[in-house]
Amino acid sequence: MLYEDIFREFELQQVRYLVVGGVAVNLYGYARLTVDLYMMVDLSDQNMSKIFQAMEKLGYKPRVPVRATEIISPYRRMEWIEQKGAIVFTFVHQYQPYKHLDIFLKNPIEFEKAYSRSKVFQVGKMSIRVANIEDLIAMKQASKRPKDLTDIAQLKKLKRLAEPGKSKDGS
Repeated sequence: MLYEDIFREFELQQVRYLVVGGVAVNLYGYARLTVDLYMMVDLSDQNMSKIFQAMEKLGYKPRVPVRATEIISPYRRMEWIEQKGAIVFTFVHQYQPYKHLDIFLKNPIEFEKAYSRSKVFQVGKMSIRVANIEDLIAMKQASKRPKDLTDIAQLKKLKRLAEPGKSKDGS
């Protein structure tokens, strides 16, 4: 898996996160090409410090010219949102630039509630925590990008198929 290093380190550091976006859609069973790794995270100082340390250890640096430690500050994150229109903070691997992690600066839904509803996928020996289908659909509806609308349709199909007593044709 492309981001195995991040998942293993986050597990080791006990980082509280939820995979969202295309990787989450793939884990639920709709295969579509994506290399972006999007996460919602617990934005507490303690958790953000763990993320910073993990990313530094793994060789990831901020995409924008700021110190990575600045992501820990809620005031700095709010400044980026208000003054720059930023939605995510991106870490890019310094030797493999196709690998990057996007972390929401302000979570699109309440993290604690989403975390309590999340699903854990076992991928090999790794545990990957993913937002549940309903939360993914809600986040994708808010963005209204064409690929998100396609994801929504596929997630709804997958949800119907997973419901007890439902047939493949939805009856």
